Amino acid sequence: MSSQNIRTNTIPRVTTYAEVPKPPRFMIPIFKLPLILYRAGLGWLFGHRFMLLTHIGRRSGKVRRTVLAVLEFNPNTREIKAMSAWSESDWYLNLQAHPAVQIETGFTRYAPAQRTLTPEEIATLFVNYSKNHPIFSRIVCRIPGWRIDSSYEEFVELARTLRGIAFRPNS
Repeated sequence: MSSQNIRTNTIPRVTTYAEVPKPPRFMIPIFKLPLILYRAGLGWLFGHRFMLLTHIGRRSGKVRRTVLAVLEFNPNTREIKAMSAWSESDWYLNLQAHPAVQIETGFTRYAPAQRTLTPEEIATLFVNYSKNHPIFSRIVCRIPGWRIDSSYEEFVELARTLRGIAFRPNS
């Protein structure tokens, strides 16, 4: 049997979740569009669907601003939970070196305390978010190649490759 026949008879390789370390380059300008609205003072238009995270660069020491999707906002405690779809996101790595400086979502703004979310918390958040925002979830899932119809156990497995942070007002 020739090597060409062997190649055509093999099962195609499936990308695992851990193999998607950063977003595709063509998506980065799209992800930055909400930042323009926040800089113009219009971030409140997003309500609590997005947040502006102000943080310090781990290498440069410069102030950085990143817009993130909010997976959960608790209006009573003002706690915000967000995650990185890519385990090597700069904002997440920066938060490991320096705590967040400020959080802004809707008309809520504060200097936060932060904690890392467990994979089980991330999976639960994503399941709940996909129920509450089905259209947006389907779009987001396509970027890194996730399946929206995954079981909870599959979401926990996926969540082990993700990073999540909960922010709350610093008391």
